[in-house]
Amino acid sequence: MLLGGHRADAGGLVRRVVDDVNLTGVPPMRRNPRLSDHEPGSAIRAAQEEFNRTYCTLLSRLEQAFNGSPKQLGAATGTMYALKGQAQALMRMPDEDGTTAGPTFEYVAPELRR
Repeated sequence: MLLGGHRADAGGLVRRVVDDVNLTGVPPMRRNPRLSDHEPGSAIRAAQEEFNRTYCTLLSRLEQAFNGSPKQLGAATGTMYALKGQAQALMRMPDEDGTTAGPTFEYVAPELRR
């Protein structure tokens, strides 16, 4: 028996269903943003490149934390907060056609990270 607001999918997985979502506070972010959408040196591209460096640093720290260096989890947590701030800043940057910029989640080699 499922209570209000929950439904089971075809595989039996129970999910909470949200019927009323107010999207007025959601920025109209560009669909599937990529670095190649903007010229090198532009403010949006620079912010996206910085986000990608932070994102890849976070993934590296999490990998280290879960593979024998648990002290890296504290550093990873701090990196998560930095990443959140960078993503929010990107989504406040006006882009084309009335949208905002967004994170691209592209890989950055370790030697290119800060």
